[in-house]
Amino acid sequence: MRLFIATPVTLPFYQIIKQKLSPYIQGKWVEGYNLHLTHKFIGDDNPDNWKIDLNIPNEKIEIKDFGIFNNKILYMKAISPKINSIAKQLNVQNFTPHITLCRIKQLDDKLFEKLKTLEFSHKIEFKVNLYSSILTKKGPIYKKIYTY
Repeated sequence: MRLFIATPVTLPFYQIIKQKLSPYIQGKWVEGYNLHLTHKFIGDDNPDNWKIDLNIPNEKIEIKDFGIFNNKILYMKAISPKINSIAKQLNVQNFTPHITLCRIKQLDDKLFEKLKTLEFSHKIEFKVNLYSSILTKKGPIYKKIYTY
């Protein structure tokens, strides 16, 4: 089973972001119901191997500001004083907390200036779940298997 550990994300302004940035980006936008902050991508494994104890911080995660990885991924930053604690518990190296919004095929250079004009911020609960991921032609289907 294809697995990952993540925090579910709901962005009430996601449709507005898509509307404002779509003229500058060609690519595959993540479905709103699939937005998440990945703490660890596991890959193919038995879910029972990942039903472990994790110390989940009792705080909120702030989602704000935009970034782009290698001109291929548009994301929003996830900020919390203890956000790296889950990655450390899972032995994840070089963790960059983010929520992928769009897998970019092509972008207009004006996108970078447009991103500087947008100010969105939202706080979410620090919940962590184990998910399975089934890849389909229409996109991935995520199913929550376990809550930490």
